[in-house]
Amino acid sequence: MADEFQEKTEQATPRKREKAREKGQVSRSRDLSSMAVIGGIIMVFYFGGEYIFQKWLDMTGAILSFRYGSDPVHVAAVAVWHGGMLLAPFFIISLVLALGASVAQGGFVIKPFKFELERLDPVKGLKKIFSSNGLVELLKSILKVAIGCWIVYYIIKKDLKVFPTLSAMDIRDIARVSGDMVMNAVLIAFCYFLAVSIVSALLEKWQFEKSLRMTKQEIKEELKESEGDPLIKSRIRSIQREAARKRMMQEVPTATAVITNPQHLAVAIRYEDRKMPAPKVVAKGAGILAARIKEIAAEHGVPIIEDKPLARSLFKLELNSFIPEELYVAVARILAHIYRMKGRI
Repeated sequence: MADEFQEKTEQATPRKREKAREKGQVSRSRDLSSMAVIGGIIMVFYFGGEYIFQKWLDMTGAILSFRYGSDPVHVAAVAVWHGGMLLAPFFIISLVLALGASVAQGGFVIKPFKFELERLDPVKGLKKIFSSNGLVELLKSILKVAIGCWIVYYIIKKDLKVFPTLSAMDIRDIARVSGDMVMNAVLIAFCYFLAVSIVSALLEKWQFEKSLRMTKQEIKEELKESEGDPLIKSRIRSIQREAARKRMMQEVPTATAVITNPQHLAVAIRYEDRKMPAPKVVAKGAGILAARIKEIAAEHGVPIIEDKPLARSLFKLELNSFIPEELYVAVARILAHIYRMKGRI
């Protein structure tokens, strides 16, 4: 229970971050994504607004002059088609920028769908809205919008002195001047909201990183989980050793000789003339394992030779390794003795 009261002071591990991503938990600012979309729309208006406005005027004039006919269904279909073509850049740019901003902030993440009946509970929804965090976010939003509206009002108010001169202008000049004033106000307001969104995104990133922090005990538990429980690892190593021991024992009946200590050590070697460069250690053991090697050797007629110094030297070698040159003479003497016993020399 003491682990629950530990302070989360450690940075999140890669595994903790990966688990969070699997749950769809990444640091993303909705405000920054929205500003990216709005910025794209403003760019379309800035560079192509005059063209789009002219096309809308042409389409309106064509409808009013019955250029598309008098059938209301046909006229509506044509208007929808041309209107859709004019609005297509807005939809395409909005979609591309929304996806781009989302991927840039947290990568491409697909949150697994999980239906939760609790989310349909209106009482919990209201509690969430009117919670302290909800009220703080609401006040922040109201404050941002209020400041933004004041900035737009202040800019437009400065341009009010131009309005009396508009009466002497052509309708197209009025539209151009009004459009410039509105665009200027929108650009300044956009810069303000963009700056606020960047600051908000940095704060959200900091809060997200803080939420992922771990206690030292959590890191130890994760390390234990990733590397495996020591008891389980010990059991696995025990099973592996037992399997290796069984494979080693299967080599004893094919050995040429077993060299013993005589009580504590037993090393089985095999040599095949013209097939092997030197004798090879195929099995070895101490204590009970040495006794078992000698039993198997006796059962299969493998010669058992007592040589304490040689047994100790051979026992130090790795399994399935050839004996070194310094042991050639001692082993050759034993092999010669065995061959004489079998009448081969």
